[in-house]
Amino acid sequence: MSQEQQTGTNKANQEELPSFPFPFADHSLNVPAKYAQLRQQCPVARVHMPYSGDALVPTRYEEIAQGFANPKCDAIRTSDGDVPRLEAGNVTGTEGSETSAIFAVSDARHNKLRRVVAPAFTVQASNKLRPRVVEVTNALIDEMERKGPPADLFEDYAIQVPMTVLCEMLGIPQQEEHLYRESARIMISTTALAEEKRAQSMKLMQYLAPIIQRARENPEDNVLGLLVKAQQQGDEVMTESEMYGFAMGIIGAGFETVSTTFTNSAFILLQQPELVAQLRTLLEQPDQLANAIEEILRVTPIGAGRPRITREPVQLGETAIPAGEVLFLVTHAANYDPSVFPDARAIRFDRELHPIMSFGRGIHACLGQQTARMELQVLWQTLLARLPSVRLAVPPSEVPWRADETLTFGPAHLPVTW
Repeated sequence: MSQEQQTGTNKANQEELPSFPFPFADHSLNVPAKYAQLRQQCPVARVHMPYSGDALVPTRYEEIAQGFANPKCDAIRTSDGDVPRLEAGNVTGTEGSETSAIFAVSDARHNKLRRVVAPAFTVQASNKLRPRVVEVTNALIDEMERKGPPADLFEDYAIQVPMTVLCEMLGIPQQEEHLYRESARIMISTTALAEEKRAQSMKLMQYLAPIIQRARENPEDNVLGLLVKAQQQGDEVMTESEMYGFAMGIIGAGFETVSTTFTNSAFILLQQPELVAQLRTLLEQPDQLANAIEEILRVTPIGAGRPRITREPVQLGETAIPAGEVLFLVTHAANYDPSVFPDARAIRFDRELHPIMSFGRGIHACLGQQTARMELQVLWQTLLARLPSVRLAVPPSEVPWRADETLTFGPAHLPVTW
């Protein structure tokens, strides 16, 4: 078999390749049918990227799981140069800024750093935060009821919860919300150049410097205190750059993914009142509610994919991939694979789920996934308990949509009434 066949497609003409990311229909979060087509025709497909050439996109659960788990499929680094990518600037996390410190290290170092902070992100640690999240969500619903409908389920509810959690985990003022939002927006921008990302990282780092200094003098029982104590043990445990990198990475990802996931999932479910009614019956059944949240996570797309580069030749399913290829691992492609999730487009809260791919897999899997699960459970639980008749206030086609300029997508605002 030729290399062209092995890598899944004919490279002859760039014009013949599908362009990635595959477009969603306007005002829709229905996963594009292109993934189903490619699963049948070409499970590891060569695609044309917005910048710097072509990459490979696995479309089946098996190959995507292998791509996440195989250490030969590594995070992209600045030293990889001008790789095929979604962003106008360098790939997110490789800008040479302080935030890239946790991405640009060896796998062994990465594992060591994660072990340092992992205690703050376990199921037990997340459940300790649950009462505070319950308190915050109820206060937000109180305010929504005081103002009366309609409300914006994104601004008035979804984004405020993870924002509060991350501020308290890091011991940083919530009043600086605009700075955190702007930093996250630039971090995941597909249009910002590397210089702009570096400048925003420096701005955030300078803001954090006195906060970190105070934490050094009086470390609290939170994530920032954990990072400071680790750094004080010396560079072998954690360097100063790595400490800043973790703190800034948590700010960048800590509320963006949860708020987007909840808002996108609400846009999907509120169009299907029978599913909302089913979900309401599970609110007092923790195990069944947790299973329902996994199904909601499975069906809710929020981003185009996570890039990896092959450091050595790898085998994904039946496809041989040479070294130096960029892969895009699309979690919703895996989550909609009907060979793993029968009738994958149907939302079934009693589904016997295989592990979903929403948080990735392997050493780079989302560190905060247990906290995210807890927050999503409470967001849905409080919303439906307090506002059982909640529904979209406008037709789905009139929901304001985000501009196509970040790595995540979905409604910019979600008007609801009750």
